[in-house]
Amino acid sequence: MPSDLFAALFLSLAIGFSFSRFRQIFLATTDHAILLSPATALASAISLSSAAMAFSGNGIGIGGTIVALGLALAVVIGQSALGTSARLALAAACLFAHASLGILP
Repeated sequence: MPSDLFAALFLSLAIGFSFSRFRQIFLATTDHAILLSPATALASAISLSSAAMAFSGNGIGIGGTIVALGLALAVVIGQSALGTSARLALAAACLFAHASLGILP
């Protein structure tokens, strides 16, 4: 049971750390170089896969809660002084931690 809670928390953190770069692909004012950067592609992959994992093993209520918590964390993390590379490294680490919790017996 605690591993399920940690797995959900890691998914929320992965969404929170990667969402600020992911949402830039939807803004009309985003520079073309940012749209084509590998960091944007990585953030998109992490954000979308985290959201998919949140809903895949859980119901729509729990999945929605995980994603909503991730978006709330994205607002808080967006006000921090962390750079893009640090955020993406933390997002990838959180996604990896979630995947490793699924392997444990």
